[in-house]
Parts: sequence; C-alpha cells; structure tokens
Amino acid sequence: MNNQRTITLIQPNNRDSEPPLANRYMLSQLSIPVLSKNILQEKIFRLTLSSAYISQRAKPGNFVHIRVGSTGNPLLRRPFSIHSVDISKSRFDILFRVVGKGTELLSQANPGEVLDILGPIGNSFILPPKSKEVMLVAGGMGIAPLWFLFTHMLAKGFDPSRITFLFGAKNKRELLYLEKFKKSKVKLLVTTDDGSLGSKGLVTEAFLKDIIGGNRDHQNLAVYSCGPEMMLARMSDLAKEYGFSCQVSLETNMACGVGACWGCVVKLSDGTYQRVCADGPVFDAQKINFSKIA
Repeated sequence: MNNQRTITLIQPNNRDSEPPLANRYMLSQLSIPVLSKNILQEKIFRLTLSSAYISQRAKPGNFVHIRVGSTGNPLLRRPFSIHSVDISKSRFDILFRVVGKGTELLSQANPGEVLDILGPIGNSFILPPKSKEVMLVAGGMGIAPLWFLFTHMLAKGFDPSRITFLFGAKNKRELLYLEKFKKSKVKLLVTTDDGSLGSKGLVTEAFLKDIIGGNRDHQNLAVYSCGPEMMLARMSDLAKEYGFSCQVSLETNMACGVGACWGCVVKLSDGTYQRVCADGPVFDAQKINFSKIA
C-alpha cells in the first residue's frame, strides 16, 4: 500500500506570484506499511518500510517525517533520517532510539501497520571526488544517515581502503554493525565513553589524533559527521582550524518539517538563518554558528 498525495509548498514571501523553482517544495504524503521491526540493542530499533517511491528517490542525508500516533497525541510528526534503501525490493529503513513519547509509540509499530509519512525531505550529502580521503564521524545515533552515505559510497565504487569510519558511543552496547564494517575492509576506529570497547573518550578527540598523527593532507580530506550538537560544534571548530571540508547532518526538533513554520532554524556565521528541514539537514560545518543554534 502506497497511497500518495503530492503537496506543493512555497515560501510565504512568494505567495503573490509564481515562485522560482528553487523556492518551490514538492514532497509526497504516503501511506506506507511496516515490513519488519528489529530491536538492535536496548531501546534501539530499525523499521523496514515498503515504498518504491521513497527507495527510488532517497539520497544520503534525506529524512522522512512520520506521524507516530493515530489520536493526535503527540500532535507533531517526528523526523527520522533515512538509514538505508533497497531499490530492488522497494523498501527503506529508519533507525531510532526510544527517548520520548513519540519514539516509544513508533517502537510499538508492528509489521502490517501503515504509517503516514512525508518524504523524502531535505538536501543530501555531496559526494567527494574519489581521489579524496574520506572520513565519516558518527556519534551515537548519528550512525543513521552516515550508514546510508557509507553504503552508497561503496555502491558507487569508492575504495574502502581510502575511507575511515569513526564511531563513538556511550558504551559497547550502542555500537552497531561492527562485523559489517570489518567485512567492508574500511578502516574503523571505535570509541566509548566508558572504555568498554575501543578507545576511551570522545570520538572527536580520536578524529583529531588521527588527522594530526596520521600526517594527513587536510586539504585532501572529505569529512562527514552526524551526532549530538556539542560533537558537531567541535567538528565545526576543527574544520575551521585545520581547513578541511566537512559536511554535517543536523538533528533537531521540527514542527512542520517542510520549511513553512521556521521553527527549526540555524544561524550561520554570516548572521543569516536557514531552516534545518528545508535548507538542510546537511550543512557546511564551517558556515554554522553553533553558539547560536535556535
């Protein structure tokens, strides 16, 4: 079942005339069945959803906006990064941790149930030239969009030996896909806050140690990151200090999720504001003013 309704949204200041293409937002509202539910770790769930429309159009960095309840409580949808796609089987995955009422309700969805979903929404990561050294830095559930990016790069023929994946979590129970990483032959660096696996400490410090101690050419680095705000603020500072390219995917609460309400804005270094949902969620780390996250 994929009942589809196309929605056209325009910026408020363009209501009196036909907006230019860049200011017109097209997305689809879909009724999508749940195919399977997997509990990967305590309170960490992966839902597989059936949609040829989304699986064929989704790009790494895109997200979907899901109505998690049928009673209007909670009222607002919840945004979830698209975690992986399987075009041949017309399905895609989302990954989430139960942290509140919305995610608790979503964790109770069972195969066969139908979810009301808007998507795919947002911009996507820009792939680097294959000559670049790629580093992906995930903190906790930041693995959700970066796993999609990582598998997409491998499918596009990127050399795994030129990719370093740094994965940080609170403890070893929250580290996912370690065996899959090993099979991919990518360089994997793991950190945990409690030292239960890998290096003890923050993933950003492991990243800094690697780019300094590894004698890397900072101008030849293409860095991608997603995780808690403080982690991304640190990645932004490092990108500015060492001059490497860094794209970050921001995670934030959203109201409409389609750019109409301006409820999820981020302030840029030049003093302007952009919306995480419509202008992001992927941004150039050097251009964000993390001291002014709204």
